[in-house]
Amino acid sequence: MAILKGLRYRSTGSSITKVLLQQNDLSIHVLVRSKAKLFNTIPGIDTDPRLQVFEGNIVNIDVLTECIRGTKAVFLAVAINDNMPGCTIAMDTATSVVAALQRLRQGKPDYELPRLVILSSASLSDHLMRDFPKLAHAAMLTAASYIYQDLRVAEKFLRAQEHWGVKSVFIKPGGLVHDAQKGHELSLDRQQTFLSFLDLAAGMVEAAQAEDGKWDMKDVSVVPTAKDVKIEWRVPYFVLQGFLMHFFPWLWNYLH
Repeated sequence: MAILKGLRYRSTGSSITKVLLQQNDLSIHVLVRSKAKLFNTIPGIDTDPRLQVFEGNIVNIDVLTECIRGTKAVFLAVAINDNMPGCTIAMDTATSVVAALQRLRQGKPDYELPRLVILSSASLSDHLMRDFPKLAHAAMLTAASYIYQDLRVAEKFLRAQEHWGVKSVFIKPGGLVHDAQKGHELSLDRQQTFLSFLDLAAGMVEAAQAEDGKWDMKDVSVVPTAKDVKIEWRVPYFVLQGFLMHFFPWLWNYLH
């Protein structure tokens, strides 16, 4: 398993690492910009023999290729939480991963490509959001407009790679919150807000390890099975900040 994580929104990548470490028979590769930050986030993992940490930027294809080599699944968990004008993080990551896969195939034409598990959002699926209030959905799309546009472009690009063997699973959860791991299920028909990062991570791992490939090339939501998931009360603040960036993008440099 390879985990690509970093930038402002580290919770998903760290949660995936924690969930994978619950299994004993795995080899885990993690690409981070800073080993020190990873080791501070999850104390004790610096001595875990199952873990190999690669330090570098997502656009460093040499490091990325070595991180992916020999893995069965790659988690694309590089993201931000802010509506940054001109955001290209998802597309940059997708482009780099495909370049690394192409390099692996060039070195060995019959190389078995890993499954890609991409973190996206239920907001980009009309089917998953069909029961969500339309006005609220429109507000969410506006508040994260640059992020969602980046995710759309990246998804289109990754879907176009299927013809040469690249299989992707597009994980599209509802709103996320910091909470304990309480139980989850995968769904092709509905989303639920809120969902803990740890339950999201467990769902992504489940999709990655599905031997029958039942989730490949599909929009997959992770929904909680618990009834007592925390609520993220800061959502109105995040929406307001996202609106400001959407309508007044020049404010980005003053607020960040």
